[in-house]
Amino acid sequence: MERDRLTFVTSMYKKNPTDSFLAFAAAVEHQMAGNRKRAIEICESIIDEDPEYVDTYYKLGKMFENSNKIDQAKKTYKAGKVIANKTKNQKSIGELTEALMFLDEEEGNW
Repeated sequence: MERDRLTFVTSMYKKNPTDSFLAFAAAVEHQMAGNRKRAIEICESIIDEDPEYVDTYYKLGKMFENSNKIDQAKKTYKAGKVIANKTKNQKSIGELTEALMFLDEEEGNW
């Protein structure tokens, strides 16, 4: 079933490569299928093409964090906070702030 969903979402994304929602869905499906590298590539392309698609920053930051790329995760979360503040997306501001606080706690910066 997961493979079917990945295939379906990927085919929809290929037909509509400028649709940020479909791109994000494809990134999530690739991540769930264990292809983090492809998921990261897609998230990075979303940020390049549609930097105000704020959900991408949290997802990408988490993938960096889970890959032990903490500096990249922090940079991504911070960039997302700028966009979330600009667009007044309170949910994303909270998520990104919490993610940064967690990393700071892990490093003993609190």
